[in-house]
Amino acid sequence: MKYSCDVIKDLLPLYYDKACSEQSKKIVEEHLEECASCRSLMKKLQDNTYENCLHDEKEDIIKNYTRSIKKKALFAGFIVVAVTLLTCFIANLATGNTLDWFFIVLTSLLVLASITAVPMMAEKKKGLWTLGSFAVSLFLLLLTCCLYSGGNWLLVATTAVLFGLSVVFLPFVIGQAPLKGFAERNKGLLVMAADTILFYLLIVSCGFYSKATGYWRPALLISTVGALIAWALFAAIRYLKANGFIRAGICVIAVGAVTAFANDIISLILDGTYHLSVFQANLTLWSTNALINANVCLIVLLSSFVIGGLLLLAGFLRNGKSAR
Repeated sequence: MKYSCDVIKDLLPLYYDKACSEQSKKIVEEHLEECASCRSLMKKLQDNTYENCLHDEKEDIIKNYTRSIKKKALFAGFIVVAVTLLTCFIANLATGNTLDWFFIVLTSLLVLASITAVPMMAEKKKGLWTLGSFAVSLFLLLLTCCLYSGGNWLLVATTAVLFGLSVVFLPFVIGQAPLKGFAERNKGLLVMAADTILFYLLIVSCGFYSKATGYWRPALLISTVGALIAWALFAAIRYLKANGFIRAGICVIAVGAVTAFANDIISLILDGTYHLSVFQANLTLWSTNALINANVCLIVLLSSFVIGGLLLLAGFLRNGKSAR
């Protein structure tokens, strides 16, 4: 062989990419006929083995570097938390000869860790682990504060927090859950059912906490009206067999009507008085609270009918074009 394998190895990438001169090409081909090792290397190039190896090595380097950064960040965070807890531990003992507000600091740091350390530590389903740890640590914080203050508001606070978290995050949790059959086809229905249950638990817990005379009838009636409206909108959005414009138009009109007559419905439930505020509207007069409320209700109602009507018209026109 006229040329060493080292020289040919340098030329192989150029030869593979057809970027070498004719003379270099001839040299490489002659060498490959005689050298099994370089032929094997050429085959690996043709199979993109080198590119795959480089890609794998790059991924490994990135993962190792990321893992190293995470470890350093977690270690630094642990040191900060440890120093903070030790300081609070000593201060609490020194000022009160006991541990009380120290546990509030501890559970507060757990809440912080749930949204900082947990996402870094979780390899899979980071969102679910973060949300779950956040909910648990927040409950522990509420429990600690309630015990420290001697209050009886833990049930109200817990149900309120659970309801709020459910409204915001439960659609994402249910969306990622490995459900089958009916549950898989009706994830929205499951979310609405869970939100409704938590909503009523909140209303019930508020009743037990307040112990107010005459609470249950108006609270349950008003809550039920609101829940039925939410379910009606959900049914229209999810199950109504119509295009998006028609469903949007129906929802806009419904929301506008509910907003315009909400105070009237609540007044009817609370004190039995029945009147429609929009009939008292006078857009030329804004001198009293009653007139302002009536005018705003009328504007909301009319706006919803205009916008909703335009959406319905667009939906029907779209159906007409589809039919053609």
